[in-house]
Amino acid sequence: MNLGIGFGAERIGLAVLRWPRLSLVLILGFLAAVGITLPQLRFDDDIHRVFLSDSPLSDAQRAYEAQQDPPATTVAILVQAPAPLTAAQLTLLRDATLDLELEDGVAGVASPFVLRMPPDGATTPGTPVFGAKIPADYARSLAAFDALDTGLPRFIDRDLTTLMIDVTLDLDRTSLGRALPLMDAAMGPARAQGLTVTLTGEDVISHEIVAGLKDDLLRLNLWGGLIIAVAAFGLLRDLRMAALAVVPGLCAAASTLALSVWLGYPITVISNVIPILLLVLAVADGVHLTAHLKTSDNDIDDTLRRIGPACALTALTTAAAFASVMITANEQLFEFAVLGALGACLAFCVTIGVFTLLARVLRLPGSRPTPVARRLADRLVAVGVDRSGPVILLSLGLLGVGTWGYLTTKPWFPLYQNLPTGSATVAANDVISERFGGVFRMIVEVDGDWQKTRALTRDLSGIAGPGAVLSEANVARWLGQPDVQPDEADLAPLPADLIAQLRPAPGVQRIFVLTPEPMRSDATLARFDRLEQAARKGGADRILGLPVVMRQEAVALIGQLSRGLLIASVGATLLVALAFRSARLIPILFLPNILPIMVTGASLHIWADGELTPTAVLALTIAFGIAIDDSVHFVSRFTAARTAGQDRAEAIADATRSAGQVMVLTTLLLTVGLCITLTSGFAPIRLFGGMMIVTLWAALIVDLVLLPALLSRKDRYA
Repeated sequence: MNLGIGFGAERIGLAVLRWPRLSLVLILGFLAAVGITLPQLRFDDDIHRVFLSDSPLSDAQRAYEAQQDPPATTVAILVQAPAPLTAAQLTLLRDATLDLELEDGVAGVASPFVLRMPPDGATTPGTPVFGAKIPADYARSLAAFDALDTGLPRFIDRDLTTLMIDVTLDLDRTSLGRALPLMDAAMGPARAQGLTVTLTGEDVISHEIVAGLKDDLLRLNLWGGLIIAVAAFGLLRDLRMAALAVVPGLCAAASTLALSVWLGYPITVISNVIPILLLVLAVADGVHLTAHLKTSDNDIDDTLRRIGPACALTALTTAAAFASVMITANEQLFEFAVLGALGACLAFCVTIGVFTLLARVLRLPGSRPTPVARRLADRLVAVGVDRSGPVILLSLGLLGVGTWGYLTTKPWFPLYQNLPTGSATVAANDVISERFGGVFRMIVEVDGDWQKTRALTRDLSGIAGPGAVLSEANVARWLGQPDVQPDEADLAPLPADLIAQLRPAPGVQRIFVLTPEPMRSDATLARFDRLEQAARKGGADRILGLPVVMRQEAVALIGQLSRGLLIASVGATLLVALAFRSARLIPILFLPNILPIMVTGASLHIWADGELTPTAVLALTIAFGIAIDDSVHFVSRFTAARTAGQDRAEAIADATRSAGQVMVLTTLLLTVGLCITLTSGFAPIRLFGGMMIVTLWAALIVDLVLLPALLSRKDRYA
């Protein structure tokens, strides 16, 4: 049985048309279930899932996290003063640390006030650097501690204007959400004295991202839907047509959000864009269906049979583009791929069902073309047909340049861009990196070799800077016996949780290195690479930690996504060629749809310093699945005209009249809808939306110039 280019999916609409009452009950029940589900949306609060895959490095990182018993997290409190801290201010901050130690769930507090001189036989573990009363010349006590040359962190910078407090939380006894407000309140007196206080840390970053995501999701979808509705009314110039085009899309977007709950997937910075993306795609389908319904004298059956298959095929190509992302081993991206692929199919089903019900009650006026859209489509197609040879040669040249440009971009994954715009955490992390080494911890493990631990501590300290490395070698120097590994009696005066971290298992020694985010800049990346090379050269048995995962897995992830882009390009093209049952369509479809992708990718050299992020590759991948939609609609009209007996030129002209104008309108609507992403508080979402807009306009021009040029060549299409 011939199912047509839509593989029979348009029959969903035909079934709704045949049994409208039953369909109405089912659709209303489904939408009610969607409404009940939406309040159950969850947001991802695990920063590690952005990077982790199934690699040995990721497995080792998971094993390290599982070994933390009880599970714990560290919150870094950065205190900044406009002038050197006074004794009174330090006293106030010490009182705050004492208050923090009393908070429920706080396992330990590290600050300048825990610093002690080495044991001298009379005191154990030693005289505090800051005594009961902090004198005005406290800098002399710090200088005495520095003279020990231990390499231990001192938590206060050299110019005495910046101070660090590390609070370790026992997550079995509290949660980050409960602890952060209490910690913030404890630092209130410091703020009252004119000090700047910022809370940061790996899990604090996750917490801040989640808070921003909730606001962003609401704004993107509510304002996006409103803007698209207004734009549809302005472009279609009829309230009934706008309702037919937009209402099904709104239902489809809400269904996608509910689908994330049904699948058990939390909303992430990446998947946050899926609902608005599928909304604009569903509205584009609605415009194609509505435009034909208007010109066919409100013949719903004819509209579903003629336009429905092409809409179904575009949903499949979009789903295929999302599905290609499954090639990655990253859990978060796998969820993005599944949600996007299933969401695209669900959105089509909802769109065509709701459209059919609305079309039965909304009678459209007679045809009233949009002159600007029609003239633009006519002129672009005329250029392609009249100058087909030069157009094809120029396109091949652009493809070569674009491909070279894309391949010469550099893989880059800036975590700080995942924080909301204006976040104080980004600036605080930069200060911590400059003054104390960094917020993130690189973990170097050595199995039973004390001399290797000493040498590694020395080499890593030389790169990371003073106070940025913590190991047993530092403790040995503090004890005044740098050549001798401390025994249990030597370590007894130290906090038990510190000893457990430095000696996680018999014969295993850990070195902690504070580092900035590796891809914060070229300089931080170069420094991190020197640290990692020094650790490997020094014989480290294992190198772990979030910065290592960010550095290594990010590059691998971008490589996997690039292969996914290739699979999406080839797979979607083959799918369309299969639908039309024409192998000759493969080059005709591939060139017009890969060209905009490569050109947009190459443009990253102009406006993104040539940085190829996972978000950029995702945008290009999904953009291909969407860009091919216009090709599907144009070729569908062209083949229908050829089947009706029209020659090549007449068929192109017919496709331009019936599809070209609508392609311009849908691109305008897609642009308007995606513009809301440019207001997002998250840089990855702004990048995603911006690249999508650029790609869609490039695809429109190519589809109305290059595609007709290829179709007009007798030796290219039968």
